[in-house]
Amino acid sequence: MKKKQFWQYIAIVIVISVFLGILIHFSTILYQLGLETRGGRERPGENSIVNTIAEVFISSMVAFGTFILNYFIIRPLDSSIKADFKRISASIILTLISVTILSDSFFAIKQFVRDKTVQKSFNLLYTSRDVFTGIVVLSGIFFIKNVNDKQAVRFENEKLKRENLLTQYESLKNQVSPHFLFNSLTALKELINQDPENARNYLNHLSQVLRYTLQSNQSQTRCLIEELEVAESYMFLLKIRFGSNLVIDKQIDEKYKFYRLPPLAIQTLLENAIKHNEISKRYPLTISIETSDNQTISVINTIRERNSPEYSSNVGLSNLSKQYMFLAGKEILILRKNNEFMVEIPLLKPGQYESNYS
Repeated sequence: MKKKQFWQYIAIVIVISVFLGILIHFSTILYQLGLETRGGRERPGENSIVNTIAEVFISSMVAFGTFILNYFIIRPLDSSIKADFKRISASIILTLISVTILSDSFFAIKQFVRDKTVQKSFNLLYTSRDVFTGIVVLSGIFFIKNVNDKQAVRFENEKLKRENLLTQYESLKNQVSPHFLFNSLTALKELINQDPENARNYLNHLSQVLRYTLQSNQSQTRCLIEELEVAESYMFLLKIRFGSNLVIDKQIDEKYKFYRLPPLAIQTLLENAIKHNEISKRYPLTISIETSDNQTISVINTIRERNSPEYSSNVGLSNLSKQYMFLAGKEILILRKNNEFMVEIPLLKPGQYESNYS
């Protein structure tokens, strides 16, 4: 990354340096192109054109050399190094010195190559040109430094924000319902006395649900087919607990079986339905799990609110909603209509949300 930034810096200062060289000698260039006249004299010939190109090249090289010098003084690509008074002062002084020395040296060499003599004379125009070059270089280097520092701050803020969201996401996934475990073990205890054979099946399904729950933090998402498998085990536990008073219907399109969703998403929705509704012979509960053509899966249940609601921390649907916002920036849909409660969650395309944790 640093190497890439350095070459980007070189490309930028080359462009600025060439532009500056052209700007300094712009009047001469216009004269060479016949767009400007000087006291009625004819335009210089080819020799003067070469001379103008040489001067533009020298001015560009002076600017480029000064940019490189300031790279090691100001360190514009290193946001950890601040442009304090000491660095700024050193940059200004060394810039003016280097511009003067480089400019005089290059133009002296050019003069010597052309006339075999070097004429040392003070020229206010040359001094103004050097000062102007120094000002542009300093402005450019501090502008690049400022932009890079702001980008570094934004990048760090985004990194911290994402790390914070990831921490929240992990916290959401690691919340295991103690009531589910308590109820499951209570049902197992009763089943062992009444039906030992079925108790073994119950224990197998319970261990599968718990194993899946404990391993769910190894991936941000799971395949729908995996979620349905553990949901089957979970529904088996519920059926043992509630018997024929609980009816669960599934209508799943096979084309979505490898689509992704947060771990335990379906179980969360089933738990939500069980937690908030009465389930009895008088008031049986029907839960439907179905996919739709708009790439979603819904859990729909009849509404029969408990007279004595089971304790709820009210984080189930909220957590699921936050997980979807973290993963894909998508919302879940919660609808209460007539005598039905529906939660519709998006199915995420495979290949895009399969990150594992190391």
